[in-house]
Amino acid sequence: MNLTTTLAKNWSVLFIRGLIAIILGILTWLAPQASLSIMLLFFAGYFLFDGILRTWVAWNSKQHNPYWRWLLIGGVLSIVAGLVTLLAPNVTTILLLYYVAAWAIAIGAVEIFVALKLRAEISGEWVLIITGLLSVVFGLYLVFNPSAGIHTLLWLVATYAVIFGTLIVGFSLKLKKLSTSQ
Repeated sequence: MNLTTTLAKNWSVLFIRGLIAIILGILTWLAPQASLSIMLLFFAGYFLFDGILRTWVAWNSKQHNPYWRWLLIGGVLSIVAGLVTLLAPNVTTILLLYYVAAWAIAIGAVEIFVALKLRAEISGEWVLIITGLLSVVFGLYLVFNPSAGIHTLLWLVATYAVIFGTLIVGFSLKLKKLSTSQ
């Protein structure tokens, strides 16, 4: 089983992940003045859910997918981000800007790597490359603009989540077509 088959078989996991990102983004747009604690819970929940799904896909494909470790690394990074958000909210509030930036850069790098590996197997991997690049650019923007403030960060996260989620939903639907044709 190759990476394309693994992802096509689990297209619904990517679809759900994308929908959750879109919902998170829309909720953040609609309630920017909401408690930061509540927003941290949303982020922690998304990071944990994302990490669990990524880890599950990696674990289920480890016998047949030589790149399963890269999927696992993305899952572990998201789980760690979720746990830190839940267990140290005061620290997270102070460091949220850098924290989200590091997460976005790391996840983006993993997605770019996975997309480059997919390049030999399918066409349209550019969607995942764009998603990865968007994550890296978003993370670097936050690192180099720390004075943007928490409200600006919330709006940026909302925009990022909606765009990221939309791209992942589109990619998952492409994988669904692949899974039905195999």
